[in-house]
Amino acid sequence: MAEKTTQTKAEPQVCDLCGCASYEVFSTHGRWGAPLTTVICRDCGLVYSNPRPTAEENAAFYKQNYWERYKGEKEPDEKFFRRRIPKIKSMLAELKPNLKPGMNLLEVGSGVGALLSSIKDTCNGVGRFIGIEPFATHARFCRDRKSLDVRAGLLEEIATQLDPGSFDVAVMNHVLEHTMSPTSVFETIRALLKTDGTFVVEVPNIAAPGSRLSHFFHVGHHYNFSARTLQRLAMKTGFEIVCIEELDGDLPKTRLFGMFTKCDDPKHDVAERFVRDDPNERAKALRRYESWYWATFASIRKKFTHWKRQRGW
Repeated sequence: MAEKTTQTKAEPQVCDLCGCASYEVFSTHGRWGAPLTTVICRDCGLVYSNPRPTAEENAAFYKQNYWERYKGEKEPDEKFFRRRIPKIKSMLAELKPNLKPGMNLLEVGSGVGALLSSIKDTCNGVGRFIGIEPFATHARFCRDRKSLDVRAGLLEEIATQLDPGSFDVAVMNHVLEHTMSPTSVFETIRALLKTDGTFVVEVPNIAAPGSRLSHFFHVGHHYNFSARTLQRLAMKTGFEIVCIEELDGDLPKTRLFGMFTKCDDPKHDVAERFVRDDPNERAKALRRYESWYWATFASIRKKFTHWKRQRGW
C-alpha cells in the first residue's frame, strides 16, 4: 500500500479522529463495485472513506436518497415498521437499565421510529422523547402514524432548536458511521446532555465486519470504528467510558457497543489518552477476516442467523 496525502477542492481530507493527513489506501471499491476509496490513517489507525462527499452532498443524500437507495422504502408503511422491530431489540435491551419514566431522551437517526417508539413504551409514555431523522417522509411517518416527536433534519440543524444540557440520555444506533464528523457529533451531543448524562452508541465493528469487505465498505459509511478508535473519540471529546463491548450480530462480534458519560472533569490517565490502533495490523487483520469469511462459509451462517432474528427466534 502506497502512502498518500491528499486534499479535495471542498475540504482537506484529514483524519477526523487525530487530524493526520497521511494515510494508506486499503480499497478502491465498495458495495456493488462502486468506486469508493477506503483508507487507514497512518497515525491513529482509523478506517475511513477518502475523499468524503462535501457537507452539501452528504445532506442531500440522506435527506433525499438514502432510504430508497439502500432499503427500497421511500414511503414507509406499517409493514416496514414491523420489519424494523427485530433490528432494534438488542439496542433496547442494552438501554433498558437507563430508561425510566420522566426522563428526557434524544435519538439521532430515528428512521421510522422503531427504537424511539419502543423506548417511549418502556417508559410508559412519561417523559420527553425527541428524535432526529433527515429523511422527511420517515420523520413524518413517526409523527403522523406513531405520535412521536421526530424532527426532520440533520443533527447540526436540529441541535440549535434544543436546550443545551437538557437530556438524560442520547442514542445513536448505527448512525455515527454515516456522519461527516464523528468528533463534531460527540461534541454536539455532549453540549445537549445534562451533567452525568449518558451517550449510547452502536456502530459496525471493523474488527469483525460480518460480510465480505467489498460489501461492507459502501458510500453510506464514511467511518469504520474499532474499539480503540471509538474509545479515543470519546476520550478526546470529554466523555468517561462506561463500557465498549463487541457484541454478536448475525455473526460473532459484528456490533460495537459503547456507553459514555458526560464529565466536566474527565479522569483520563495521560498514558492512555492517545489510544492508537496500529494501521499495519488493522490492514492485516482485515485481510485475515476476508479469508476467514470465505473459508468458513460465513455468508451462509449469516443468512440463517438473520432469518431466525427476523422471526424472533
